[in-house]
Amino acid sequence: MKIFVSGATGHLGGKIIEFLAKKLPAGDIIAGTTNPGSEKALRLTAQGIEVRKADFEDQASLVEAFTGIDKVFIVSTFGDLELYVRQQTNAVEAAKQAGVQQLVYSSAPRADVSPFILAGPHLVRENIIKESGIPYVFVRNNWYVENELATIQQCLNGAPWVTSAGEGKVGWVLRADLAEATANVLATGGHDNKIYELGGDNLTQAEFVTALNDVTGKEIAVMNVDDATYSRMLEQANLPAEMIGMLTMIQQGIREGGLDINPSDLEMLLGRKPAGVKEALQLLLA
Repeated sequence: MKIFVSGATGHLGGKIIEFLAKKLPAGDIIAGTTNPGSEKALRLTAQGIEVRKADFEDQASLVEAFTGIDKVFIVSTFGDLELYVRQQTNAVEAAKQAGVQQLVYSSAPRADVSPFILAGPHLVRENIIKESGIPYVFVRNNWYVENELATIQQCLNGAPWVTSAGEGKVGWVLRADLAEATANVLATGGHDNKIYELGGDNLTQAEFVTALNDVTGKEIAVMNVDDATYSRMLEQANLPAEMIGMLTMIQQGIREGGLDINPSDLEMLLGRKPAGVKEALQLLLA
């Protein structure tokens, strides 16, 4: 069985390959990247893992990359809706031409029903895969603890934790746990046309900061504000207008329950309990 992992030199794809290498012979793992000559790609080659060029903007390159492959992991990419549709269509058409037997896609929590700002583009991409007729698995990943590292550093330097998310909860999860769960899906059978919701501890912003204070020994304050104040503070920090709008909508989405996912399939796929927020912070801030 040959497994192809796109985004192989990125944070999530690289971790997926790391866990696959513990389960399968190196010859069964194919790493996809836009730059096979990069330092990270060359390190994979040195481990006996074949690296192939895979550019989602170039369908022909994807057909070549997917040739002889049984399962393909498609990593999420960023951009506007036109780009999402074009790149996902390229990947799916290439998979059909190459005879791929299963597509595994990293999606967003409850993408089919959630009004959360990040869910819509993922639902579009899920539907493109479904319409292909190729058996699929959607691993709907919740919010990485790692996403908060820049904010955490600012708070450790004396800033408060500013939020307009109110009592909305987030299923914060360690990226490595998501990668291991995805590797387990790729390395085993019985997952065709399954959708897995993957999250960790469902905590409010205040509960997250309490865990952060416990780990760091700090007394970081939580500053609850409304969306307008939150946007204004981001503007005062000289963030680009597009980013301000996106970050504010994410706070609104959290407040409205967009990342509050319970129950989660993560423990089942891992065969163990995932790292809690406090454990994740201890690992990341060590």
